Amino acid sequence: MVDVLGLRVLIAIADTGSVTGAARELGYAPSNITQHLRRLEAALRTPMVERLGRGIILTDRARALVERGRSVLLELEDLASATTPEPSGTVDVAAFPTGLRGLLIPVIAELAGSVPSLRLKPQELEPAEALDRLRAGRVHAAIVKEWGKASTHRDELIRQQLLGIDPIDVVLPAAHPLARARSLALAELTGQAWVLTPDDDPGYRGWFASYQKVLGLKPSNIYEASEFASMISFVEHDLAITLLPRLGRPALPPGVVAVPLSGRDAHRTVLVAIRRSSQSSPNVTALLAALRNQAGRTLSRQAQAAGGPRLETASLVRRVAPGRAE
Repeated sequence: MVDVLGLRVLIAIADTGSVTGAARELGYAPSNITQHLRRLEAALRTPMVERLGRGIILTDRARALVERGRSVLLELEDLASATTPEPSGTVDVAAFPTGLRGLLIPVIAELAGSVPSLRLKPQELEPAEALDRLRAGRVHAAIVKEWGKASTHRDELIRQQLLGIDPIDVVLPAAHPLARARSLALAELTGQAWVLTPDDDPGYRGWFASYQKVLGLKPSNIYEASEFASMISFVEHDLAITLLPRLGRPALPPGVVAVPLSGRDAHRTVLVAIRRSSQSSPNVTALLAALRNQAGRTLSRQAQAAGGPRLETASLVRRVAPGRAE
């Protein structure tokens, strides 16, 4: 029989790469980690680690156990928290960078004051990796974004909740001829030099790809930068214009303005994903309530400022594939 503590030890070794790292992660002495590992190996009658130089690596059997074990541990945590009326303990939450700045950090501060028994532990991750960790049981929730209209993909393990719409602005020098416009359509932006995220960015550049065709952009007219702050600096120095969302965006310096971009897909959709098995957890319930409140203060206000409708952010969005009802 697999011991729960032994499983936690094995997962900690997988995450940290060593017995010493697992001891530090779990707050045990290295000798205790070794003892629990040996008990697990004895119970399963198979080695869990192999020596490699001065270190260790997991066996194939151990890697398979870790992959399944993450979900088991999360479900056990969900079961335990569901029987506890008040939220308490640690909730691991993944978020994309601007979602971390604009939504999650304010929520961490809010809950630290209102629910001190609950600790949020953030991880800054892009959506694909965040959802992978959620499925694997390495986080309890993931704040993700989709550029333009949200997809309709259905996931049996995950349920997603709409937090709001993040409008996208055209960011350009204040002296630019279009800087005083109330809003700008893509067709008005031809013949410009642009700064965009790198070509291998599946989010921003994947969304911008259809725009790029309309604009007829050539590589010679495109600068690239990974950080929004660097993209703004290109604009500040009158080298290019760009398109940037509002959530978590750095403050614009003097001489740079933002004009709302018009169009059906001129936004990011921001969602929070949880495992379906954790929906009744008081910890997850407290997190979702705080995120909805923060999104209502931030994303809905931004959408109204851009001329969009105020969003009701409380309803759960079920991802159903086209032609499939649930």
